[in-house]
Amino acid sequence: MAKGQAQKHVQARISFLEKASRYLAEQQFTNVNEKVPDSDMGHASQSTKKGLALLLNSHLRAVSLKGQVRLSQDLKRSICRVCDTPLLESLSSDVVVENHSKMASKPWADVRVVTCRTCGTMKRFPIGATRQDKKSVRLAKAKAKQSSTVDVQDQSVHTATMVGISK
Repeated sequence: MAKGQAQKHVQARISFLEKASRYLAEQQFTNVNEKVPDSDMGHASQSTKKGLALLLNSHLRAVSLKGQVRLSQDLKRSICRVCDTPLLESLSSDVVVENHSKMASKPWADVRVVTCRTCGTMKRFPIGATRQDKKSVRLAKAKAKQSSTVDVQDQSVHTATMVGISK
């Protein structure tokens, strides 16, 4: 298979597992206030929905690892690493923006903190920070910069000798 082209069936399975776990989690967290009898044959109990959502997320991770497919950044950030709970804003997680700089004077120091309500795990993500280039790109830039400075030095030496010769 070509590089960068993941197996379509694995991607489809991951997509289905993500949508199903998110749906079950939304049902579980939105129906908490409503009394649903556990003996009702048409509906699963709240604990079953919660357990199934966690199970689907753990399967999602296992499928991505076994199929060697990288999960998108958004998908990884929407699942708790500790308890596999889908992190739904204001339903299963709390989101706060922190800035610990003095008097919050540095806007580039903003950090988005997502706290899982199930296990209490906190995930911190910088806001507006740019990712560093890959090492290969950085090395290529350094080589290009180094070769351009060497060329400029060679040209200055060459022009100096030409000026010296013409006198």
